[in-house]
Amino acid sequence: MPGYVLIVDFFGVVLAVIGFTMAFCQPAFRRLIGRPQAPVSRVVSEDGGDPLTYILRIAGVMVMIFGIVLAGMFTLFNLA
Repeated sequence: MPGYVLIVDFFGVVLAVIGFTMAFCQPAFRRLIGRPQAPVSRVVSEDGGDPLTYILRIAGVMVMIFGIVLAGMFTLFNLA
């Protein structure tokens, strides 16, 4: 397998890890970007809760899937 495929695969894995961290490990990602912790209350308040939580979930899943698809498609096209 050529080196450029491994580089793109590595980039895809990095994107997948970043996206997973954004979506499912939010306290660690919030510390990384310097934002305060999410409110302790798990009950959705009248204002809809913390908007950063939903932004991180949606964007994290999108980045994670993009990394997986990028690496997978590039590798599959190279193997064909």
